[in-house]
Formats: sequence, structure tokens, C-alpha cells
Amino acid sequence: MKRGQYAAPGKAYESLIPLILIVILGVFIAGKFGFLNLSSVPVVGTLFPAPMIKIAVVGRASEPFKQMLQSEDFRIAGVQYAADLRQDFIVPGVLDGFDVVILQGAPVCDRTARKVIADRIKAGGKLIVVGDACIRVNDDPNAIGWDIGIGSLGDVVPVTYRGVLFHEVVNARGNVEVSGGKFRVVSVDHPMFNGIKNFAFSGTVTEVLPNANAKVLAYIDSIGGRPTSPATFGIIESQGLLAGKTLYFGFDPGTTITGGSRNMVLNTLLYLKGAKG
Repeated sequence: MKRGQYAAPGKAYESLIPLILIVILGVFIAGKFGFLNLSSVPVVGTLFPAPMIKIAVVGRASEPFKQMLQSEDFRIAGVQYAADLRQDFIVPGVLDGFDVVILQGAPVCDRTARKVIADRIKAGGKLIVVGDACIRVNDDPNAIGWDIGIGSLGDVVPVTYRGVLFHEVVNARGNVEVSGGKFRVVSVDHPMFNGIKNFAFSGTVTEVLPNANAKVLAYIDSIGGRPTSPATFGIIESQGLLAGKTLYFGFDPGTTITGGSRNMVLNTLLYLKGAKG
């Protein structure tokens, strides 16, 4: 083609076809292998089911929380709840196939389980800790705290059990029975809330203090209509764990009075699936 001449429009478009096909193929591959979520795209969404999020509960999930994880809408969203795993079954390699590990319902864990869980999170796993799960070890009834031992849960859990000094309880602050509690979101733009601001709940609140590697997402605003004092923290997220991530819930998100927690829990699992550090 001589200088000053232009290619015909049809020729120009034809030269773009290979590039367009490459982009379409790349999107297809990303969707097929779960790197890109196309499940909600009209028409083509049926070809790309929601990425699976494999869940394991170490301890014992509360009945409302278990029903939530096993519900049809969670299944359609890709949540695959395996089972409750006894902490004495947790040995190296057992958790490698799970995207999210949830600790709930078992305040006593042996040191092996605690280290395996911590190592999994450091290697890129995602963790949800509810209440006082794994707060104690079975070989020392006087010790309390996630940071018992070296290289243990304290490295990945972003909170400290309130009322503890040098792994011994120094006051009565710990688990508090709640009727008519209400929590308030601080990090309103966080993906796990997606418009959820606050809602009421009941059950037990575990009182904790955020660590240096923590971000407070929500706090307990009131209990039984009375403002909490001192500050009681509800949801806290770890920061700076490289590929891994931990979310701490001071209350059971499955026992809320309203339906807001259902969306929050599903948003949380979807967020953790792709969260970094």
C-alpha cells in the first residue's frame, strides 16, 4: 500500500478478528477454570457455573449456621459444605483441599490441629473463627489464648481474648450471653456487607481486642437496648498475611434474628474465595 492510502474498512476489521477470537477464548478459559465468575452473565452464564467454595468446619457448626451453609441458595452460589471435622483428625494435608476453614463450637484444640490450621492459612488458605473456638489447648487447662505456643493460631487470628494476661485469665471478661444485641458496620464499603448496615442478633458474644494486624469491620453497638461499654468488637479482619486471610466473628452469624446475616455470610465466603492478605 502506497503512502497516503488507507486500508479498506473491511480489511481493517478482518485484521482484528484474530485478536477478538483470542480475547473471547481467554475469557472462556478463565470462566471455565474459575478465574473469572461468569455465572451471572445472561445466556452464557449457564455454561459457567459458580466457582465452588469448599468449606470445612473444624469443631461443630451451630445448627442455624449449618443449615445456612447447606441451604439451596448457598449451593447454587457454589458453596460446598463438606462436614464438621473433629479437631483430633486435623493432621498435615487434611485441609489442603478446602478453600475456607471455619472454627466453631470447640473451645479446646490440640496443638497439632492449631499448627496445621495456622500453616494452611499462611500457605494461602482462608479462615473464619467464631467466638471462642480453639481458645484453649488440651494439654494445659490453665492456658488460654490463640497465641499459645510458637507458630500457632496467634500468627493468623487477628484478635486477643479479652481479660487475658500472659495466657491466664485476669478478669471475668470473656463470653457474654446476649439477648437483643445489635451490631454496627464500620467498614461500609467492604464487599462482605454490600449495603448491609446492621442487624439484631442473639446468642453469645466473645469479647476480644484487635491485634496490630487487624482491621475492625463491625462492633457490637448495643446489648438489650443498652450501649456496650467498654467497646465490644463484632467482626475483625486480618491484615498483612500475604496470601492467607482470617475473619473473626465475636458472635455466631447463623443465629441472627433478621435475614441480614444470610447475605452477609454468603458475601463473606465469596469475598474470601479471592481475598489476598
